[in-house]
Amino acid sequence: MKLLLLLLFASTFGFSQTLYKSNVSENGMPIPGVTICVKNTSRCTTSDFDGNYAIKVNKGDELVLSYIGMTTKTIKITNLPPQENYEKVDRIVANDYAEKLKKPIDSVQISKPSGNFDLNSLFNLENEISKITRKEGFYHFKNKYEHHKLALEFNQEFSFSSPIRLPKYQDKFAQGRSQAGQILYQSPETNEIFSFGPNVSSLEYSGNNSEYYPQGNIVNQSFGNGNPLQLYNPNDFFQNTTDNKSSINAVIQSPKGNFLKMNFLYKTGNISIPTSRNNEIATFVKYFRNISQNSKIETLLSYNDFENNLSNSNFGINKIVFANAVTPIHFHNNLGSTLANGFQRSYSAFENNPYYLIDKNLDQNKSKTISFNFNHRYQKNVNSNVANTSFQSSEITNTNAQNPFFAGIVAPNYNERIEKFKSFSVSDVFSHRFNYKVAIESKIDFRLQERRLERIFFNGFASPNDFPNTSSIQNKLDVSQERFEVFYNLNGSYVFDNVFSNYEDLTLKLSSDLNYSSTVKGSLMTNFFASADIRRLFIDEISFSISQSFNQVEPSLQNNNLNFNSLQYQVSQFKQLQNNLELLTPKDAIPTNEATTNLGLMYNFDYRWNFKANYYYKNVENLYAPILTANEANWSPEVNYKQNGFEFEIERFSNFDSNFGYNLNLNLTTFRNEVTSLNNNQTQIAFAGFSDVNKNYIVGQPLGVIVGTGYLRDANHNVIIDEQGFPIEDSQPKVLGNPNPDFVVGFFNSFRYKKFTLNLSFDWSQGGEIWNGTQQTLNYYGKSETTGNQRNISNYIFEGVTQSGVSNTQAVSFYDANLPVEQNRWTRYGIDGVAEDAIEDATYFRLNSISLSYSNGVDYLKDKLNFTISFFVNNVFILSKSKSVFSNNSMFNSIETNGLEYFNAPMMRSFGSSLTIKF
Repeated sequence: MKLLLLLLFASTFGFSQTLYKSNVSENGMPIPGVTICVKNTSRCTTSDFDGNYAIKVNKGDELVLSYIGMTTKTIKITNLPPQENYEKVDRIVANDYAEKLKKPIDSVQISKPSGNFDLNSLFNLENEISKITRKEGFYHFKNKYEHHKLALEFNQEFSFSSPIRLPKYQDKFAQGRSQAGQILYQSPETNEIFSFGPNVSSLEYSGNNSEYYPQGNIVNQSFGNGNPLQLYNPNDFFQNTTDNKSSINAVIQSPKGNFLKMNFLYKTGNISIPTSRNNEIATFVKYFRNISQNSKIETLLSYNDFENNLSNSNFGINKIVFANAVTPIHFHNNLGSTLANGFQRSYSAFENNPYYLIDKNLDQNKSKTISFNFNHRYQKNVNSNVANTSFQSSEITNTNAQNPFFAGIVAPNYNERIEKFKSFSVSDVFSHRFNYKVAIESKIDFRLQERRLERIFFNGFASPNDFPNTSSIQNKLDVSQERFEVFYNLNGSYVFDNVFSNYEDLTLKLSSDLNYSSTVKGSLMTNFFASADIRRLFIDEISFSISQSFNQVEPSLQNNNLNFNSLQYQVSQFKQLQNNLELLTPKDAIPTNEATTNLGLMYNFDYRWNFKANYYYKNVENLYAPILTANEANWSPEVNYKQNGFEFEIERFSNFDSNFGYNLNLNLTTFRNEVTSLNNNQTQIAFAGFSDVNKNYIVGQPLGVIVGTGYLRDANHNVIIDEQGFPIEDSQPKVLGNPNPDFVVGFFNSFRYKKFTLNLSFDWSQGGEIWNGTQQTLNYYGKSETTGNQRNISNYIFEGVTQSGVSNTQAVSFYDANLPVEQNRWTRYGIDGVAEDAIEDATYFRLNSISLSYSNGVDYLKDKLNFTISFFVNNVFILSKSKSVFSNNSMFNSIETNGLEYFNAPMMRSFGSSLTIKF
């Protein structure tokens, strides 16, 4: 409390009661709201907006001046002016800031506050009062917080991204192959797919231009006009991307705490493929109201609209990346994608022009979602109740196609897929706390879900003009699924004090569910959870927990995983890939059972360091997997597995002073899993990838091991070499790698200096393998940097043994012009090579993100414009053993395909900024 020192300038004449006028101020700043009373009487008044006041007094009276947060001050009236001068006193009138009080004859001043705490500037009382009214001689003040308030927030975020970790290509050799001892150039008219031709320095343009080469057909230098070939880097095909996100929030709040919040967001951007774009509009309205002291309601209405013109719903992105990558370095795809006869302009009729695939793209996606939620909360004393009603409706429309003039397509097709999903739920949660030791909670939830899938598959076109949706064959799929569920949950907790007479707290929690579902076999499912958490074990800073849970989980009605369709095709059939099969949840579904045990330990040091360790063991039965047979796919509970893991976390929270602070979070996760059995006497189930290279559930192996072709080996694991001196490919597929890492470390740092904040995020993944099929195919086509550097290698001896068991001594040339091109080092094993050669270490260390932000802070007592501006970089740098692939960059944009790389969209490094303004 600081001492309120007042300096009064007043004159006293006589003893008769008269009107005394004065002023209260500090450093020339008036103080409104000070209470002034004549001691031992009921006569009181308050200072007005300008610090002025007037009160009737007698000589010798004492005035008591009081103000919240200040020491009360008493002032004695020793002199008054002659009474006759004050027989007629003008009324003091205030007209809401329009008219000030007359200049007082004396003033009251407040001394400077003691110390460094300036109470007056903290409360800024002059700005607190928004309105003054006068009624029956009294002045009434209205605080600004007694009005309705409008708050606005604008956010603008922009990011610019460029491709990184792209494959490296050879830039020396042209389209062509070896023939009769010579390496010859082959023109597009020959439909040559390989780039095992002559050195481009030996070729030039002729004067005879064509639709393939406007500069003139390519010929040997001795027949041309002296114009060297123009070369193109396939990596230049990819475009930089931009993403813009704009949003506005408006909140109207009443003095009682009720509020209405409205939000609108618009987002637009593109991916690295030319002409791609996506747009999203999202909006919501939220209303909160205090009905009474104990009762509150909240409603939320939201809408989302998303559109994407290149969705990869038919593997279109991967096909575009493939077509660009295999094109010879001297063929410019962007000069035109269509010939005069209407056919595709490509370097070979067996391959696609990426721009033609883009121009004819029909792989598009649109989705709309609307949802509504109503929530009522009641809380009084030890009881609380939450009633909730929610509704959601969504519609997802996908189209995809294989054009009649796409290379490798024998039967053109077009697909329209519409998925409609609705859900409605009503729930109630009641909780009662008997005391600080005992609490119980009961929840009941009624849910109704409906899913309708409509799909029309068009094929059998009489002519290209009938494409895409006028066909003689139309396969229709119309499936409706409904599910009614009732969930009942009862849980409670109990706290024991002084368990070991050392002030320990032991908290026991029990929870049990009984769930009904109309689509589950037997209809009923049970869940159970029990935990014990003891704090201040041995010392105050240590806590220990143990928990056991058992859950039965039913498969979702809505299953959009379409990427299992690729399992129908070999890698060599990649251009034919299409999504034509659906995974439908069976009517009498068997739930997936999960039993988990957790052991946790936490240590807090100096209230700034938290150390957490957790070990868990999980056993899962009836995990669902896709089962492909003939032209059908079944979503079936087939997999049983176990997993154990360890998680460790360090947190530090430090605010050294008001100007500087530092926080960190370091976490480590490691786990091991193993398929214990497969139902129906199976030993292996492929669930992602291709039919000849895929991820699998195999008994005795970790989840998702990579299976593919390898080299034939003898009992001593030696590679067996054929008569020509090359390793022999084994006809039986084998386990090649485990995509699961040994451990993953995340490291987050936050530095604060005054109004600046710097965040850095690192992650490190150690171990695991990835299949780099992209590299193998580029080798096959003669486009990779490896084939450019190694095609002249000769007299090379592969390590291994001959079929008779002796050490191999047969020397070979990687590319012998006297042999057909199909027999060189890379083409002899086919377009996907030997998968064993494509297995790479997935270890990486990444500076994931850097962000720097500035905020002008928040002043809760002033109407002040607040803003935050940030700059960030994502994927700053990556160190890894593989130079072009990244384990988190999954194939087909599906998490199931992590560990597989086949012409995935490139990884991006992003630079961006965001600005948030609040007022």
